[in-house]
This record gives sequence, C-alpha cells and structure tokens, in this order.
Amino acid sequence: MFTKKFFLLSWCIIVILQACNTTHNYNELKEGDLLFIVGKSKSEQTSAIKRSTSGKNEIPYSHVGIVKFDKKDVYVIEATPSDGIIQTLLYEFIQKAEKRKGRPLIAVGRVKPEFQYIVPLAVEKAADQLGRPYDYAYDEGNDAYYCSELVRFSYIDSLRNPIFPAVAMTFKNKETGETEAYWEKHFAGLQLEIPEGKPGTNPVDMLKSPVIDIVHKYY
Repeated sequence: MFTKKFFLLSWCIIVILQACNTTHNYNELKEGDLLFIVGKSKSEQTSAIKRSTSGKNEIPYSHVGIVKFDKKDVYVIEATPSDGIIQTLLYEFIQKAEKRKGRPLIAVGRVKPEFQYIVPLAVEKAADQLGRPYDYAYDEGNDAYYCSELVRFSYIDSLRNPIFPAVAMTFKNKETGETEAYWEKHFAGLQLEIPEGKPGTNPVDMLKSPVIDIVHKYY
C-alpha cells in the first residue's frame, strides 16, 4: 500500500513539475516563432542531416518547427518523416531534442520586426499543409515538404516571395567532403539522382538567416 501511494505521489509531482516547466516555455514564445532543435533521434536520416549540414564547431540543428497558439494550448507545426506534416504539443516537441546539462538543445528564432506582418498568414499557410506527406525527394517542385522547406514556403512577403532564400543543398559530409552513404542509398531507393547543388534549405542555414533574430535558447 505504501509503495502504491508513494508511486502515485511521485507521479503527481512529475506531472506538476512538467506543467510548470511547460508554462515557462510558453511564456518565452510568440506565435510564428521558429524552434530549431538538435534532434535526439539516432535514426540514419537524422545523423546524416547533422553530418551534411553542420561543421565541426557548429551545433547540429537537424529540425525546425513553427509555433502555433490555439486557445490555451501551444503547438508546433512540423514536417516529420514518420507522419508527414503534423502539429505537436509544445511539451511533446521539446522531448524530441537532445539535452545539455538537462536542458533541451533548442533555439528560438523570431522574424524581424519588418517581417512581423506576415506571421499570421505564415502560420495559417503552414496549418493548411497539415496532412501532406514528407518530402523525401527534397524537391521544391512537388507538393510535399521537409521541415525547413515548410518554413521557407510558409513565410512569404507581400510580393509572394519567400523571405528565406534558397541555398544550394549538399548531401556531403561536412568533414570529409564525401557524399554520405545514407543519402546514396536513400535516393537510389527513390530512383532519383542526389539533388546536390539544387535549391533548398536546412535548419542550420535557416537559423543564420538575417531575417530572424535568435531571441531565446533553452540550453
């Protein structure tokens, strides 16, 4: 009986602490903020993304999502390989990040004041893509999206141009200069050539964009 009561008490304490922590996280955010995370997934894809987009001394951000407020809840709209484009509760999204000294490796990007006028439409546009598939081909010409591609095509200015310009994609290891074996296998399975040098984007380059400010880090 004592063990059962102790377990229930411990569980309640954990839930309360998580709720407090989540509330604190809410207070740091505004709708349309971009959450850049170092994914804790050990999948081949996540590892390959980190090695292809991050240098030796860079934090290997591998994923990005868009903050959306809905009444009392806070969500993150994200493009995921497993489920396509979904919205995830903020607390659950935070659990996807690696931790440093107990803190999640997440940076918060916010578009600069001159672009704030596009935020409501950007969030709405991203939400309109819910249910669409993940872009395994990394092709800007199809109707699917990978994470930073969803951000790029959601944040459109008054002239209908993305405020995040495309960069030349690379699928080579930043350290060795050789194409990652994972990407060779991945695109061979799709019967596609590796789109090396084609226009695209990635979380690491997007985080460095001059159109956003990094307003908070959780680590």
